[in-house]
Amino acid sequence: MTKTLSAATFAFALTVPAMAFAMDADTDGDGMVSMEEFQAAMPEAPTGTFEQLDANADGLLSEDEIAAGQEAGILPA
Repeated sequence: MTKTLSAATFAFALTVPAMAFAMDADTDGDGMVSMEEFQAAMPEAPTGTFEQLDANADGLLSEDEIAAGQEAGILPA
């Protein structure tokens, strides 16, 4: 039980920064971050960062893709 709770707590802690970034960057409220929203939120990001984060190449970033980018060090936590 303790290991399960600890793993769940750790997983939640990793998603909180991603949720915060997504909520701030998602200006149209659709639950996803478009390239335009990403560029507005992170104008200093190097060219190609959005494409690197967009794992399924749908042109939108999900909370999972943002969290993966933060874990990989592509995005700040």
